[in-house]
Amino acid sequence: ALRANGRSANTIGSYRSDVSVLAAWLADAGQVDPPVDAITPELLATFVASDTVQRRRDGTAKAPGSVNKVRASLRAFFRWLVDTGALPASPARSLKLKPSEPVAPDILTPAEQKLLLSTVRARKGAAAARDLLMFELLLGTGIRLSSLVALDVEDLRLDDKRMIINAKGGRREAVFLKTNLRRQLAAHVRRLARAGEDAGAVFRSSRGARISTRQVQTRLRYWLDEAGIGKSISPHSLRHTFGSRLYARTRDLRLDQKALGHRHVTTTQIYVQLADDALEDAIEAM
Repeated sequence: ALRANGRSANTIGSYRSDVSVLAAWLADAGQVDPPVDAITPELLATFVASDTVQRRRDGTAKAPGSVNKVRASLRAFFRWLVDTGALPASPARSLKLKPSEPVAPDILTPAEQKLLLSTVRARKGAAAARDLLMFELLLGTGIRLSSLVALDVEDLRLDDKRMIINAKGGRREAVFLKTNLRRQLAAHVRRLARAGEDAGAVFRSSRGARISTRQVQTRLRYWLDEAGIGKSISPHSLRHTFGSRLYARTRDLRLDQKALGHRHVTTTQIYVQLADDALEDAIEAM
């Protein structure tokens, strides 16, 4: 049902994981495979209030967003059971999502972004050239990692200054490409054509297969270490870096929302906080 409704593989995996944790908790409590109609609101409330949900393995409290994720998974799962007729009412209906302040994500400063790209650019070889283009594309468009690895040569519309991506929720969206990215992509496509790879994946591993999300994560960590950047930066952080820099330049939240493909502007508001933090740092440094 989740797949049919366009939920991403990551979301589906997250929901399954949370429901599996509930099943394991019930088993530990002596309730192995209880019928779904035996799961009461009180039982779910006890589960959500337990250390299993509220605390990490080291005993420290989980972030409110992590606990909210479990509540959301349970609400979705039991709502599905109601929709399919397995239950007359959802025992998770009393679980409320608690409002929480969004945590400002780690991003690259302009100096760190320049350092990362110059470090990659200084290295010769096909792998470094590919990595440089991947990072510049993430930083220059704000697309998600899943969209990057799914990109095919046929998706590039360089004459139209666009590329078509697989966006969140199974949507296909057109993304604007600025001049330097179009030039780099055109050169990359020519290299692929010379190697007889003028169709299929834009970004490939050393073995010629489509590059995986894990490989991109590993390559980024490698280059961050090479550049001496110790921050906890992931490919998704490059998306946040794009969103933060675009908002800092335009101060237009709706424009930022459109560029990032956010359905709700509340998701984009995190970049206001990042801009405020940058302002405080600038004043502090005066």
